[in-house]
Amino acid sequence: MEQADQLNALLELQRELALEADTDKVLQRITGAAIDLLGAERATLYLVDEAKNEVWSRTFTESELREIRLPLDGRSLAAETARDGRILRIDDPYNDPRFDPSVDARTGYRTRSILVLPVDARDRRRLGVLQIVNHRDGGFGAQDERIGAALAAAAGVILEYLQLHRQLAEERLRVVQVAQETRHRLARDLHDGVAQTLANAAVGIEIAQKHLPNDVDGALQELGALRERLVESQKGLRDILFALRPVALEEAGLAAAARALAERMDGLNASRVLARRVDSVMRLDPSVEAGAFTVLREAANNAVKTGRAANVAIDLYEDDGFVHALVEDDGTGFDVASTLARYAERGSLGLLQMRESARLIGARLTIDSSPGHGTRILLRIPAVRAGG
Repeated sequence: MEQADQLNALLELQRELALEADTDKVLQRITGAAIDLLGAERATLYLVDEAKNEVWSRTFTESELREIRLPLDGRSLAAETARDGRILRIDDPYNDPRFDPSVDARTGYRTRSILVLPVDARDRRRLGVLQIVNHRDGGFGAQDERIGAALAAAAGVILEYLQLHRQLAEERLRVVQVAQETRHRLARDLHDGVAQTLANAAVGIEIAQKHLPNDVDGALQELGALRERLVESQKGLRDILFALRPVALEEAGLAAAARALAERMDGLNASRVLARRVDSVMRLDPSVEAGAFTVLREAANNAVKTGRAANVAIDLYEDDGFVHALVEDDGTGFDVASTLARYAERGSLGLLQMRESARLIGARLTIDSSPGHGTRILLRIPAVRAGG
């Protein structure tokens, strides 16, 4: 194909790709165009699988194999380009020590010439490799390399879109999981606390009514006990409302909410909860403050309720362009990696809720803990004033 025809065909391909919504069809179209535009016999698009340390064939135009997987640190031209990003143009692969003939041996096919190009994301992350095999007129030339690079760039755009789409789906799932956990926790707290107390109160009123005609003192005693239960229920309801919508946070900001949190939790499960260093006066965006408070509340709750901490300290201060929110305790500690890995079994999303809250407000969350050594949870929030 003449150079002008190649360029026209490449422009037409780009227009077609912009209108095609099916990702697999787009990738298949790119490998097909590699054959047509470069006068080749076969083309394969490999993806980098870092978790398995492999490159694997996502799309290929023709092969006797259903899938090809090659070790990323092994001997193969695709793996070498995936590792270092260099374009390889080889006219006699069997005399090149980097070439792995095992795929040819499995299929009976013989590779005579090969062009291998890196497929990168916009931030230069290596996503895959485009490999084009056997130019029909001998070896690949410099113009073939330029056309191949354009096709590899188009493949990079599509693969990056795939990754972003998958990440978005995963993030939506995490948000749903966190929201579901929050609803379950609220329902559990209401059922075990307020609802149970109200049910007991109804029974207490009935008992008092029965005592009243013949035993006024007994009725008054029952009503006194009932009042204590209702006061306790009111406190539990206020705790739930504080977790959902702390007035101090809305009216006075994150520092006031941190102090209120320490005061409310102090003494719970015999733990000493202290607002140790709370001197930040900066008002952040309301959504940022809400997300940061979620992390503080969840960290303090974990320390008191599951970490069996005797002492919990809450800090909030400004330093080096960040607002630092810290919860530190002397509890039992835990294995962070193991706990995160077992969320599906445990059905608890506390740490995940903290991580998602941090991510949504653009903050960095650090969780430092180990069994027997307490826990230190630090949230670094960009110091951008509300409305700034």
